[in-house]
Amino acid sequence: MDNHGKRALAKVSAVAGSLAIIATVGSMAPVGASAATSAQVTNIVFWAGHNSGQLHKALLAEVAQFNAAHPTIHVKWVGQHATSQGIAAFLAHKAPNVAMIATNAAQTFINSGAILNLKPLLDSKDGLTAAQIRADYYPVVWQDMQALGGKAQYLMPLEKKSNVVLYYNEDLFKRAHIASAPRTWAQLVADADKITALGKNYHGIVWTPSVKQFFSMVMDFSGKVWRDPSHKVFALNNPGARQALTMLRNMVQRKVLVPTKGYDYQLDFGTGKVGMLIDASAGYTYDLGSVGGKFPMLAAPAPAGLLGRAYNYINGASLTMFNTGTAAQKAASWTFVKWMSSPSTNSYWNEHTNYLPLGPAGMNMMKGFYKANPAYAASFSDPSYWVIKPKYATFSAAKTAMMDDFEKALLGQESVTQALVNMTALGNKYMSGQQRM
Repeated sequence: MDNHGKRALAKVSAVAGSLAIIATVGSMAPVGASAATSAQVTNIVFWAGHNSGQLHKALLAEVAQFNAAHPTIHVKWVGQHATSQGIAAFLAHKAPNVAMIATNAAQTFINSGAILNLKPLLDSKDGLTAAQIRADYYPVVWQDMQALGGKAQYLMPLEKKSNVVLYYNEDLFKRAHIASAPRTWAQLVADADKITALGKNYHGIVWTPSVKQFFSMVMDFSGKVWRDPSHKVFALNNPGARQALTMLRNMVQRKVLVPTKGYDYQLDFGTGKVGMLIDASAGYTYDLGSVGGKFPMLAAPAPAGLLGRAYNYINGASLTMFNTGTAAQKAASWTFVKWMSSPSTNSYWNEHTNYLPLGPAGMNMMKGFYKANPAYAASFSDPSYWVIKPKYATFSAAKTAMMDDFEKALLGQESVTQALVNMTALGNKYMSGQQRM
């Protein structure tokens, strides 16, 4: 982060008492965003999630700093999940001015007329030039903000996390005579075998099965997830997908990989009897908390596949502006959105949460931090191999529907090929809308 950004955000500690007040406001019922604007201060409402842990603290700090740096604008943070509650609030005339929403949920909001097209604001004198966009955002991140068809934009980048990062127990690696973290999936399997061989109570790796993380593995093995670039139709029954799933299945059968439920992998890893875990970058602070200083927890980038490439799904919430409020509130909201999406603010967020730089400018600000904090640096991979989720709201339901066959294959209850055939067929029914949860 640049010195100006660090000095500004350091002031947050001076307003720690006010954060408790903000948090209290977040627990109250939503306040209508059409509330009045005084002659001196324009008031806007910001709905956001992250209601616990380090992410919560960092978000409150950012809002407090914005208010301190913009005396004519006051942002009221409200702890509401706009993805699930925003449209109903808009229809009831109680929507916020700005909200954090799931990126692939945007089309539902667009269809309801609840959010504003930001393209006119981006193209205005208070917007961003093409050069600024190239500097501040990687192409894949900016592409993720575009509406279907590419002629409008209703989102601005806020946060991106990598979905595959490897965390490991350095003590167990030393006991198993493993000199360094695995860099490929083949090395990961070999290292997991060595750790499991330490004794009957030891296991190489714990993992709560994730279809999305599996998709990254499929691409690492030069396989296909989708039939074509539209990302509307799954096509999982191919050699790369079969190789990735067979690898996982064999590890489970040898008790080298222990499948878990929910966040149980954090508890298991914290026992000191597990060598590695796979998690998203944003899980780092929680994984570290489960360890509680009992052993050194180190991190390594996502393992690479056959061609040395490590694909990684990246995702996270984005910022949107609701179609509500006065002209002054909309102008104030745009100022807040730009500030939250800027490289300096994003760098502060990343340093406290282990999310990723959104673009080259942010990455340059993070270089010193990454050098001093290699566990955070492990989360950042080559943006050329970042993959974004489809823009269709049906994707989440499709992933959930595919889990049953995926887990059956892992546990040896269904053949690898049959599981991939079933996952493809069922996933496509949900993607097309033929079947719903």
